[in-house]
Amino acid sequence: MQQAPIKSWEIYRESTRYLAQGSSTSSKAPAIEDVEPALIVRGSGCRVWDADGNEYIDYRNALGPVTLGYAVPEINEAVSAQLENGIIFGHPHPLEGEVAKLLVETIPCAERVRFLKTGGEALAACAKIARHATRRNKILHCGYNGWLNSLNPGGYRPVGVASAEPTKGVPAAIAELHPSLPWGDLDPWEAAFHDDGDDIAAVMIASAYADLDKGREFLPALRKLSEAHGALMVMDEIVMGFRLAIGGAHEYFDFMPDMAVFGKGMANGMPISAYLGRADLIDSARDLGISSTFGGETLSLAAAKAVAEFYENRRVITHLWETGRALWGAVNHLFESKGVAARFQGYGVCPQLVADGDWAIQFMCACYQQGVSFYHVSYVNYSHKPSDVEDTIVRVERTLDSM
Repeated sequence: MQQAPIKSWEIYRESTRYLAQGSSTSSKAPAIEDVEPALIVRGSGCRVWDADGNEYIDYRNALGPVTLGYAVPEINEAVSAQLENGIIFGHPHPLEGEVAKLLVETIPCAERVRFLKTGGEALAACAKIARHATRRNKILHCGYNGWLNSLNPGGYRPVGVASAEPTKGVPAAIAELHPSLPWGDLDPWEAAFHDDGDDIAAVMIASAYADLDKGREFLPALRKLSEAHGALMVMDEIVMGFRLAIGGAHEYFDFMPDMAVFGKGMANGMPISAYLGRADLIDSARDLGISSTFGGETLSLAAAKAVAEFYENRRVITHLWETGRALWGAVNHLFESKGVAARFQGYGVCPQLVADGDWAIQFMCACYQQGVSFYHVSYVNYSHKPSDVEDTIVRVERTLDSM
C-alpha cells in the first residue's frame, strides 16, 4: 500500500494561489484529494514518483506523449548534446530539415512537413490551409481535435474538460463553421455533404479509442466521400501516430489523407507537432502567414530525430501491440472473473476504460493505493516489460479484492 500523498496535495493547493486550476493542462489537474498523486516529480522507464516518494507503474504516459518511457538514455543524450550547441537561432538549424526528411520517408501521406509546438495549433493551421485551398468555410470535426473542439457545443471533450462550456467566448458565426459528427457512422456525413457540400472545406478526424476498429471501413469511406465533394481530409494523428503505427491510423487502415497532424509520441514527450501532407498544401503555409518563432526549436527536434532512429532500430510498434494485448487482456479477464461490469475496450495500444463513471473513479483511486496509475484512456510504453505487466496484474487483482 502507498502512503497518502499528503505532501503532494499541500504543494498543489499552494500552487493554485498562482496557477489557475493548479495545472495548465485541464486533463492533468488532480481531482481526488489526498488519494490521487497531485504532483509527479520524477519518471524512469515505466514508473513515476510523486512528491511524497510513492512509486507508481504508470499507464498515463503524460496522456500519450511518452511512447518509449521516461528518461530514456538515447533521447536524453540527444537533447543534452544539442543543449550544448544552442536551443534556437535566427536562421533554421539543420535538424529541422533532417527531421522533416525522416518524416517524409516514414509517414505515408507526407510530401512536405512543417513544425509547430502543439497539436491544437497544427490542426488550426490545417484548417486555414484547407479553407484557402478550397475557398470554402466549414470544417467537419470528428473526435477530439484538442481545443478546436471548443468552437462547437457538440464537440467531443475528454474527461478533464468535459464540464467546460465550449462556446463561451466563441461568436455564433464561428461555431456554425465547426460542426461535429459521429465516429463510425457514415450516414450523418453523407447527409452533411448532401446539404452543404459546396461549403465544406475539410473533414478533420481523430480516431475513437473504444471503437477504433470501425476505422477499417469508416475512414476509407469518408476519404472517398470527401474526395467526391472536393473537400480535403485532415487526419488528427496526434495520439495514433507512433503508437497504432508510425504513420498512425492512415497507415494502419491504408488510405491517404490530404494532410495529417502528428505530435505527442514523435519526440517521446518533448514539445513538438508537425503538420504534413500534400506538398502544395503545406507549401501554402508561408503565404498564409502560418509561422511560429519556436517551430524550429532544436531540443525537441533532436529528440524527434532520436525517436525516429529508436523506432527504426527496435520493434517499438510490435512491442506496444504485444504488451498492450497481454496486459489489457489479463485485466479484462480479472474484471470478468470477479463479476465487474467493466473492460478496457479497443486496441491494446490505446484502450478506453468502459465502465460506470463513479466505479471507474473508485477503481483508479484504489489502483493508486496499490501503486498503479491508470486513466480513462491508458497506454503502455516501450519500457513496460513482461515483469511490469505481471506486477501490474497482481496489483490490479489486489485492487479489485479491496473494492
